[in-house]
Amino acid sequence: MEPVTVLVIEEGAEAALVCAALAKQPDVRVLDAPDVRRALKRLDEGPGRVAVAIIGAAALARSDEVVKKLGTRGIPVVGVASGLAPADRQRALEAGVKEVHDRPAKWQPYSELIGTLVSRFTLPN
Repeated sequence: MEPVTVLVIEEGAEAALVCAALAKQPDVRVLDAPDVRRALKRLDEGPGRVAVAIIGAAALARSDEVVKKLGTRGIPVVGVASGLAPADRQRALEAGVKEVHDRPAKWQPYSELIGTLVSRFTLPN
């Protein structure tokens, strides 16, 4: 399999958690940024094609902006967050976020979720 790039828009411990789960995936490069502005800057400087963007709660709150800016680059957006209100989840989906998942509290289910997301958005149908 050719290496794929996954964009992570998250910060702090949550960013470390998703990056650790992605590190378990073969042939995945991670491009991470704490917010959409810095993510766009990294995209301009970095790799050509990004297979999927995984975003956390802060970026989900600004999902209209995130989807608009990444959608013009052909990057699908998925959200993984803890304790997201149903209205916030619905708003993100209406803005164009492809999927929104509750962040599992335990490592193994979390790691499996991230692996499933990468597979779903990087493997041919």
